[in-house]
Amino acid sequence: MTLTNTGAAVELIDSFAVGHDKLWQGLGECGTWWSGPDRVAAIAEGRQALCCELCRTRSEVLSPMMVPGEHDSISQLSAPAIDLIHRLGTDPGRLSKSWASQIIDAMTEEAYVELVTVNCIQYVIDSFSRCLGLPLRELPQAGEGIPTRIRPDGVGDVGAWVSQSLDKSLANVSRAASLVPDTESLWRELVQMHYSRGPEFADLVWDRALSRPQVELLASTVSALNECFY
Repeated sequence: MTLTNTGAAVELIDSFAVGHDKLWQGLGECGTWWSGPDRVAAIAEGRQALCCELCRTRSEVLSPMMVPGEHDSISQLSAPAIDLIHRLGTDPGRLSKSWASQIIDAMTEEAYVELVTVNCIQYVIDSFSRCLGLPLRELPQAGEGIPTRIRPDGVGDVGAWVSQSLDKSLANVSRAASLVPDTESLWRELVQMHYSRGPEFADLVWDRALSRPQVELLASTVSALNECFY
């Protein structure tokens, strides 16, 4: 079965829509390091980044550090948080460890990882809608609650920019967000929805709307265009 089958294509898109709706509301819930309202503000800020004049100007020069200024922000998030969200969404290929260290020093590495994960999920879901010409979802409802700010056990220095799970059996794409397990679970669900589906990753033949070679071709092309580290 391929996407030349219109019915299969509609069924696939509908399945994504249902899954995205669930994850979308999860993004608005209270996190481990950021409150529900903060996470919703981060999503709004992620969309605003695409309209930011400072981000646009920086994208046209050799180094973003050549252009000082303030982002066109629409939230009350801190300046480091806004810079993180804007640069992550508009110029991820030129992020540096020294820059990340400054952001982490301002907000802690756990808060950094949670914010990055929330905005990465938002970016994927929004991009899916844009590619299909669908309207973007309304911002999720902000959940109540107070972040526990509890650091999980079993994490440490693995040579990355942030601490990660010491369990090497996990894929790096999951370990990257392992400082915030509750939010990482949303990211893992998104990855499995669009790509690996857990144990099926080891299977060379997938019984899906897209074949394994088709999925890998799309994944590798998108990774190359995005200058993905992996």
